[in-house]
Amino acid sequence: MTARENGSSPTKEAAHNMSRMVKHLISASLLAIPASAFAANTPETTEIIWRTGIGEASNVPTAMVDPSGGNVPAALQRWRMLSQSGQYSFSEYASFLMTYPDWPNTDEMRRNAEQAINVLSWSPNQVVAYFDRLEPTTNGGRAKFALALAATGDKARAEQWGRRAWREGPLTDDDENRLFQLMAGKLTAADHDARASRLLWSNASRAAQKWLPYTSSERRPVLEAQLAHELKAPDAAAKFAAVGQAGLSDAGLLMERIAALRASGNSWAARELLANRPTLSAPPHVARDWLKVLLTNAEAAETDGQIDMAYRIASKLTDAFPAGTDITKLDLSTRDTYTSLAWLAGEAAYYKLGRPREAIEAFKLYTAGARTPQTRAKGLYWAGRAAKKAGDQQLAQQYFADAARYYDFFHGQLALEALGRPLPAVPPAPALPQLAANAVPPTYTAARMSSSFPGWRDSNSFMKALSNSAKTESDFKSLFAWSNLIGRPDLSVIAARSARIEGHDGLIRLGYPTVAVPPEHAGNWTFIHAIARQESQFDRNATSHAGARGLMQLMPGTARETSGKIALAYRPEALNSDTAYNIQLGSTYFQRMLSYYNGSYPLAVAAYNAGPGNVNKWLARNGDPRSGGIDILDWIEQIPIFETRNYVQRVLENAVMYDHLNPDKARYRNNTPLSHYLGKKSVG
Repeated sequence: MTARENGSSPTKEAAHNMSRMVKHLISASLLAIPASAFAANTPETTEIIWRTGIGEASNVPTAMVDPSGGNVPAALQRWRMLSQSGQYSFSEYASFLMTYPDWPNTDEMRRNAEQAINVLSWSPNQVVAYFDRLEPTTNGGRAKFALALAATGDKARAEQWGRRAWREGPLTDDDENRLFQLMAGKLTAADHDARASRLLWSNASRAAQKWLPYTSSERRPVLEAQLAHELKAPDAAAKFAAVGQAGLSDAGLLMERIAALRASGNSWAARELLANRPTLSAPPHVARDWLKVLLTNAEAAETDGQIDMAYRIASKLTDAFPAGTDITKLDLSTRDTYTSLAWLAGEAAYYKLGRPREAIEAFKLYTAGARTPQTRAKGLYWAGRAAKKAGDQQLAQQYFADAARYYDFFHGQLALEALGRPLPAVPPAPALPQLAANAVPPTYTAARMSSSFPGWRDSNSFMKALSNSAKTESDFKSLFAWSNLIGRPDLSVIAARSARIEGHDGLIRLGYPTVAVPPEHAGNWTFIHAIARQESQFDRNATSHAGARGLMQLMPGTARETSGKIALAYRPEALNSDTAYNIQLGSTYFQRMLSYYNGSYPLAVAAYNAGPGNVNKWLARNGDPRSGGIDILDWIEQIPIFETRNYVQRVLENAVMYDHLNPDKARYRNNTPLSHYLGKKSVG
């Protein structure tokens, strides 16, 4: 039960004083895994070819190997050191990253590597070799790549990367001056327009001001108006008005104008500006920033009862991206803000404006931004509900059928019930490959070693890294086999979810591990598994940041109280080490919540996650679904804590699947299991 939760290298002394836990990891892992386990990690697979030279290219190749030398325990030590500090040299970061590019938490390491490049004491060939393997992630990295390419004589690519760096954001003064010299005579007014605009977007006002004289006469008035707003100049509003329609369709200037209006207490005018704006003339530099402005203002309008205005702000999403952008490939933060806006628009049109046709379009946008099956199923299901409300039964059936493909998820299960269909048969588990510990990639071995230490939360990040690197069905089968070999069922759960995203639907069954349940708690078998799959993914060593522990993620205080109620000795160390003990307490607490809420599974599950105090507040505020005061689906959607709202849906969908996969232990067997657990009087 969780309450969710460029410099020189460090001295040898600092490296020597690294955590005792990591030293323990290395020594213990060497004992636990045969020496043959490292045989596959030969220098041939880890060697990186660099070229020597400082400032100039050299034709003399030299080999540089990460100091771990392919030895995974040593690599784990280096990973911990490099991922916890930004003070190592470029070569130290680069050698590790090129040897172990698929290890977890490397994004920050890559940023640190790029920042550590010093053009006064560098090897351009090393830099080019690195960036040819791992593309720059920062604008400073892009500039350094351009300079290194020029130093090695690759003028065409130097110009390509130089132009990109010039256009894409702030640089240090030194990097900016070097890049300007490199690109002398090659930069156009359009390049300077892009640079000034991007600098203003990043609030680098003074840097942008320097380049305004180089911009085109067409763009300069808009850029000057944006600069005036950033500097809070007294004529900012007049400059905005002077540019007219061009300002209303420029994301950067519009954002600054919205901020100025809100700061002056004129939020209504800010919302009107967004609600009535034309299509953007160009996508914003950072879509996430723009979408957050839309969401902030749409939510505020909704809170103030301006529902139509909220809808008009939230529904204008598509111009935030270039045409043809696959939103599912974008980062989580951008996708999340996008889907939040689409959901707000759909909910407003469906519930409050009585415009189901517009709700369909909003829910379609929501689905288009969904990377995970659970989110996609939700968008399709609600598009079906909106079509049904609009009187288009044929379209509703089509959307429900599309959602029902994701029958292992909450809204897919609702869609099946709406169609009057039972859950389909789950494909049998496929045969898995036989893996040998001495013939697996280094990440596999690192994941196994990290799992030996219950207190090391980095273990879970390795499981996720393994899953993220898998793409083919064969990749995932190897992960399931490794999960079984190393005794980490959580890897199976993580891999199954990723496999579903990648479209490998024949592996679903492998994502539902089972554990031994004490006989006296057999009646709760379904929900023990449903909760454990969501809470810990069956990792008994799981410990949350909030302190929840073990398979069913019990907070120590709750565990102590529950053990007292059943006259069981409280053993805090057993919450992780003794699965049966954890299940006893978790099952007892869940049953207590179920009884307290008169058999309502959604309320009991919500209380398991957020506590009965919160659930009681929500019942008082939003109505009680048990008495018909509110539809249970609406009640769940109105849970103000996203984690709990998501948690309730995930646990209930897990319960349906565990019943479906284990009919001999099923808590409920019928064609409408989700509606049963929801307490719904009408199905679907």
